[in-house]
Amino acid sequence: MANIVLHTGMNIRINLNKLAKGDSVMATQFDVLYELDRMDAANGIPVAERGLRCAGVCMDRNVVAWMYLRKQPNGRREAVHEHREDADRHTAPMSDEHKAYQARIIRAAEEGGFHADTEVRTSTAPRKWFQTDAVVENGSGLKIGWEIQLSSAEAAGPRSIRNRATKALQYGITPAWHTDREDLARRTETQWTRSDNLPAEVIRKTGILRVVSGFRALDTWRCDHRALYPCPNGRITRCGRMHGTPKPRDIDFDGLVRKTASGDVVPVEFLDGGSIHRFWVVTSDRDRYYDILGGAPQIAGAEKKPTAHASSNAPTCRPQVTLVPSQRTVDWSDRRHWDAARMPCRYCGAATNMRDPQLRPSCKVCHEERLPS
Repeated sequence: MANIVLHTGMNIRINLNKLAKGDSVMATQFDVLYELDRMDAANGIPVAERGLRCAGVCMDRNVVAWMYLRKQPNGRREAVHEHREDADRHTAPMSDEHKAYQARIIRAAEEGGFHADTEVRTSTAPRKWFQTDAVVENGSGLKIGWEIQLSSAEAAGPRSIRNRATKALQYGITPAWHTDREDLARRTETQWTRSDNLPAEVIRKTGILRVVSGFRALDTWRCDHRALYPCPNGRITRCGRMHGTPKPRDIDFDGLVRKTASGDVVPVEFLDGGSIHRFWVVTSDRDRYYDILGGAPQIAGAEKKPTAHASSNAPTCRPQVTLVPSQRTVDWSDRRHWDAARMPCRYCGAATNMRDPQLRPSCKVCHEERLPS
């Protein structure tokens, strides 16, 4: 249950605490929404499509949590979360894993000689402030604002990831978002990094905590007959220009915290056709890539909104190809699954000539290991 519920379509916000104290206007509004909710339920409409959202702790923590309305036999009116983990958020303000990440950021930063603090509020004017899970400063003006997102997050609105990342930049903070969820790590509104889903006691340990996505090496290469990659412009003949291709690269979380604070690892915006991909690279990789472009890429008008079905593939410099139908088993002897250009495997990053049924670079073993049993 929650103390505040918002109908996103009708923009009606009901405070259940005031309702319990006898607010007649809110009682009428609740009854109207309750009847609509019961009608939707009778028609089989899922809770997530009825427009009732928790506007209390969940919204404060940038989480989209859907609700339904309920009346008890004694007349008590209630707003109930669809998922138990969202209801638990109201009694457990911050998960142990979230706290463990905050503590680890502070420890890693201080061991590297940087100043760090958690739950930092940055203010530029009265009643205007911005709060960050953890901020690491290098003493020379660079501030890295770490946000730990371990639950669902909305893609639009004032509490969205995009809005919060933009606001951080406006406050002079470089946003760094970390998660253990693959669906969030695929999104492109800011630079995401991801580690495996681990319990709090493992996160707190001093051993290596591996970052499995979000940090990459950025190869720059000339498009001539010696190039390992096909021309990204789709040309059969080589264009002779310089291009960039990102590849997965390992880094540990503590090292990432310290290297972003020192400026040795920086955010980059990578152009892949009409899409923008955001990730972290070493400074020299970014500088070489921006030299190719003649400066940082122009984002305005080039960015596509993230979709719920965004590809989990690492962005690659590749031509347009005609896709072949997917199949349960692959006849690897078919020449369609071999290409003269060696490219990084979409799973392990090793150079391979093999192509999967969608003609994406993929080792034979890597592809078959991921087929459903």
